[in-house]
Amino acid sequence: MGGPALRRLPDGTLVAGVRLHDGAVRTAICAVDVTRGRLRELVALPSGGDSSYPGLVWHDERLHVSYYSSHEGRSCVYLAEVDLGSR
Repeated sequence: MGGPALRRLPDGTLVAGVRLHDGAVRTAICAVDVTRGRLRELVALPSGGDSSYPGLVWHDERLHVSYYSSHEGRSCVYLAEVDLGSR
């Protein structure tokens, strides 16, 4: 896990935006289980290669994520809106 960012959602859920590299490199949104010290991947964002350091904002019932990635050949900044309603 690299470049983590944390955000507590209005319902109390703690989520992390992280760079995962467990074979496939990607930026992902994970639920954080503080009691067990574990992450559960909820969403993998379009990403790969050099990718990390997300910013997380909760607005209008969605998680807005800014991050950079080089999966399209060069490093670019992306903005994703993630619906976490069915976690």
